[in-house]
Amino acid sequence: MLNNETKLFAILGCPVKHSFSPLLQNKWFEKKHLNCAYLSFEPNDYELECAIESLKELKFNGFNITVPHKIKALKYVDVIDKNAKKIGSINTVIIKENKLYGYNTDYLGFAKDLESKKVIIKNKNVIVVGAGGAARGIVFALKAGNAKNVYIANRTLDKAITLAKEFKVKSINIDDVKDTLGEADLLVNCSSCGMKKEDSLPFKFGKIKTGLVVYDLIYNKKTPFLRFAKNNKLKFFTGEGMLIWQGAYAFKLWTGKFPDIKIAEKLLKKFLK
Repeated sequence: MLNNETKLFAILGCPVKHSFSPLLQNKWFEKKHLNCAYLSFEPNDYELECAIESLKELKFNGFNITVPHKIKALKYVDVIDKNAKKIGSINTVIIKENKLYGYNTDYLGFAKDLESKKVIIKNKNVIVVGAGGAARGIVFALKAGNAKNVYIANRTLDKAITLAKEFKVKSINIDDVKDTLGEADLLVNCSSCGMKKEDSLPFKFGKIKTGLVVYDLIYNKKTPFLRFAKNNKLKFFTGEGMLIWQGAYAFKLWTGKFPDIKIAEKLLKKFLK
């Protein structure tokens, strides 16, 4: 039951109608017997500042930020967590005493999902495809996890070079991925490749290191990375686990309680049917 004591939370993104977060967060609130509600709003780029200010004025307690606003939202918060500042994007905000506190739980979600799947990144070589907002949290997590070498590959090489310099890792031309796969232990797709049916793998490949793991942030789609993994009998994971874990860490920031991951996994399976 909603009443005058209900604490309000939201997600801001464009588009956001497809988001699993409202269903997930509201289920967790219910299971923890918390008088909270989670809504979704779809401001475009020009409406973002107004939307954030509106949530503040309406006494919301916090919100998530998703594509394409994670970087721009940095401008509208009062305090940025040190790790979020290093990453250069936020996805979770706490509103407390009329101030906005920005955090990034994406990197935590990715690291925890790898851990739960027993994928070791310490002293490993990793290729990250994509150089946008999603790649920032992934590269930060890989660095924090003491990966041996991180290579950022992108169709626009300049973007890969810029991001690689910022995080002090290596950049490679997308066409050179084929030469690096022979030493890679993990391949992570942070690009939009796979969102369209006609998308194809953005690189050719030759020698592949035994035991290569492929991780695609895109879920619920048969992406070129999925086909690549299946055709070469490689271990493959999607971003479903990361989605759940990043949401769990956001929930913990807002409530001080860690939610039930198994409930989320069952809920996501139903959501994706």
